[in-house]
Amino acid sequence: MMPKVIAALLLISLATSLAADSLLFTNVRLVDVENASVSEPMPLAVRDGFIVAAGELGEAGRVVETSGYLIPGLAEMHAHVPQMRLGESLVHDTLVLYLAHGITTIRGMLGEPGHLTLRQQLASGEVIGPRLITSGPSFNGNSVSSAAAARDMVRAQAEAGYDLLKLHPGLWPEAFQAITETAEGLGIDYSGHISVAVGLDRTLASRQGSIDHLDGYGQKLVPEDHELYGTDPGLFAINLVSAMDESLIPELARRTVEAGIANVPTQSLIENWAAADVEALLARDGMRWIPVQTREQWRGAIENIRGRIPEGQGQRFVEIRRQLIGALHEAGATILLGADAPQIMSIPGDAIHHELEIYVESGMSPAEALATGTVNIARYLDQPAHGCLEPGCVADLVLLTDNPLEDIRHSRSIQGVMRAGRWFDRERLDELLDDIAERAAAGQ
Repeated sequence: MMPKVIAALLLISLATSLAADSLLFTNVRLVDVENASVSEPMPLAVRDGFIVAAGELGEAGRVVETSGYLIPGLAEMHAHVPQMRLGESLVHDTLVLYLAHGITTIRGMLGEPGHLTLRQQLASGEVIGPRLITSGPSFNGNSVSSAAAARDMVRAQAEAGYDLLKLHPGLWPEAFQAITETAEGLGIDYSGHISVAVGLDRTLASRQGSIDHLDGYGQKLVPEDHELYGTDPGLFAINLVSAMDESLIPELARRTVEAGIANVPTQSLIENWAAADVEALLARDGMRWIPVQTREQWRGAIENIRGRIPEGQGQRFVEIRRQLIGALHEAGATILLGADAPQIMSIPGDAIHHELEIYVESGMSPAEALATGTVNIARYLDQPAHGCLEPGCVADLVLLTDNPLEDIRHSRSIQGVMRAGRWFDRERLDELLDDIAERAAAGQ
């Protein structure tokens, strides 16, 4: 057999062998994200993919004795799944990286027909990985040539079964309006970027589900009487940093709350390419899962972007965006966890924990940061059986060694991950990660 075929069969075998009907965690502490509290040691029972009352379990198929901390599985709301044409090995490795870092739900923000099949394979356990919520191919200046084309594309994607529409740059107001009207009529979410010609004002007046990357806000921070007002904003408005007025942030936060639109900041990605130490990024342990060729592509991408950033403005850009995240949170706007992996220096899974740290540094408590990837997601998706640790909740869980409410960095102390009742302990996760590292080292 070919190596990647063997790997695929191994993943299927592992998924089948780990699909125990019931499991009991003993002496585990449950982390209540909403109330920022931790329970006394107690049992938590799982049967057929759901949490059940411990007294109703009977004899457990497996017992996990632990003194650790359980949190709901995390969600990555701006994820990318490789195109299927790039090979099953790359796709499956990316999915395992998400899962091994405690991510049990991903929202794929650049989908394709093959991802619809993959979504079902993940749901059935045929492929190891998180639950997949997927957009279709993006709506952008190239794919949408007119309002009529926009309407046709919305209908086609809704009928194909995609979960949402992905908006990319380059849309004109007429096309945006056609997308919004048709999507709202069909009851399908549309989320993503804000095109320059569309702008934040039109977006806040729409029913867009989420604004990703804090797109569109930078332009609104430039006073109308400034010489840079209305000029080329560059990537996420990086060209306008010197003109941005932070005093305008609270009003934008208030308007966002009023509009009811969520934000997926992907701040870790922006910090990677705008100001972070490139050599330090490349020296992270997680880079062992990334092929050398990809690492070098990431290095080149950063060099290219930084060559276009106005002198000395990268760090200020980062600081203004952190102020915006803090203000949105303080005003009561919905923040959804997302890191845009695997993009420039964003390692799938690992990047989410960097994102959580940034949220805390931007003013959130550790519990509030965890909420962006758990209870906030459940509310946004209107799926109350997710993001919780009570009987009746889907058994998407992460077992931690240390209390994440004391230090958000403890979200990395993963002992094991459960996806819909399937338990992956630390030993199994390490085996899967070692296999990925071997393939990366071999350039596969």
